[in-house]
Amino acid sequence: TKGYLLTKTHCGGRCDKCSTDKYIETHQTFLQRCLEGEYTTGDGSGGLQVLRGHYDKSMVRKAVHLIRDPFDNIVSRFHLAHNRLKKRGHNKSVEKYSKSREGFRAFCSDLAETYRSDEEESRFYADVLDDAKEVPCHADFFRYVQWHNLAFATTWDLGIPAMILHYENYTTNFMETKHLLLEFLDQEDNNPPPEFIMGKTYRDYFTEDEVHAVNRMFSKLALETTWNHTKHYFY
Repeated sequence: TKGYLLTKTHCGGRCDKCSTDKYIETHQTFLQRCLEGEYTTGDGSGGLQVLRGHYDKSMVRKAVHLIRDPFDNIVSRFHLAHNRLKKRGHNKSVEKYSKSREGFRAFCSDLAETYRSDEEESRFYADVLDDAKEVPCHADFFRYVQWHNLAFATTWDLGIPAMILHYENYTTNFMETKHLLLEFLDQEDNNPPPEFIMGKTYRDYFTEDEVHAVNRMFSKLALETTWNHTKHYFY
């Protein structure tokens, strides 16, 4: 078969309602989570079942590393948390944490209060907590930096080529982005692509001072490669 098959993984370090010991990852634990996923197989009685498994890292030959504006990414994660609450029937929480600037900030404020002592005692926050503690959902920004640091480290360690793809490129130059992606995967352009519907932007959910605080947080935590690919979101 010609070319490469594109799959998706979210790797590790992505929980939201959790303490630092649940989301601080090493390169090894992060990679293990990258290699995990669900698959469908027969259940032995003519039906299908979904199981979890993992594949060997030697099967990974290339990587596409997708980067989104961190402020939009963090609010989108809040929307996922809101949807989970709604699905589970937590109506009071759904009302309190509505999909709005106010609901987002209320959600983040409650999380900050829940994990305040844990973060204050964590050595991983020692250099950044003073800057970050007043930023809504600051732990998500920490996880964002960690995730991209580890993603860059993982592709470097595996010795595989990686295409760095910024989410906004689909909007500013969709056709060229599509062409570059297909070329990287060694795939033919055989069919019209599905319509790309860009997610909303949420910079107005944050104050100017909070944006500057996140900037300082990134400059301290990010690897040089991570910083080079994200610093334009602050200017």
